[in-house]
Amino acid sequence: MLITAEQRGSLESLIDLAARGRALRHEHDNPKEGPALQDLVTQHKEAEEQKREAAEVVETFRTQVAECQTLTEKQNVQIKKKTDELNDGTGLTSRDLVNLQNEIAGHEERVAEIEESELGSMEELEAAESALSEAESKLAEVTAAGRSTQTSIKERKAELATQIDENSAAAQTLKAELPDELVRQFENNISQGGPGAAILSGPNCQACGQEIGGATWKSMLLEDPNQTYECEECEAVLLRKG
Repeated sequence: MLITAEQRGSLESLIDLAARGRALRHEHDNPKEGPALQDLVTQHKEAEEQKREAAEVVETFRTQVAECQTLTEKQNVQIKKKTDELNDGTGLTSRDLVNLQNEIAGHEERVAEIEESELGSMEELEAAESALSEAESKLAEVTAAGRSTQTSIKERKAELATQIDENSAAAQTLKAELPDELVRQFENNISQGGPGAAILSGPNCQACGQEIGGATWKSMLLEDPNQTYECEECEAVLLRKG
């Protein structure tokens, strides 16, 4: 199909707009920050797991400390009880007094053992709480980064959507300047995943790569540069480079 020089300009501009539209839609559907967001999702899961594990360790040592305090309290109750009996001394023989003193000493030794165990658990608890705090900070940091990245992607998608609409509107204006048959051919190739049209700079379709026969190519070179063709393979609109 032979088109005018003005229509050639419109077709060339339409080819550029189609390429830009593909790039815009690709970025819209495949955000540049998508991989970074996916990485943050993975980090978030890992940070949550680390926090959970750290919280379990903290709870374990808190339980141990509480158990030690309970045992110490029980021993202190016995110490007070035996001490009161010893101080009262009513009806007690010397042997009874010695036994009470030994019992009190035994309870005090047990308290010392428990307190030593409690001190160890408290030290472990302090380290565990520090690890939990770090895990919580890491989780908060990753969460904030994830939200920021999501917002950035959302805003960029909105920008791209606007640009896609503007690009489509500009393309429609150019299509109105071209022959209907050419536009149908162009849109048909687009619907099949092609570029719609391409500029030929050599004996190969720039849309699909199909080789153009030597005789056909030589014939094209002799024709008007504003003559359009249809690729036999992909049916894209072809326009020889001027």
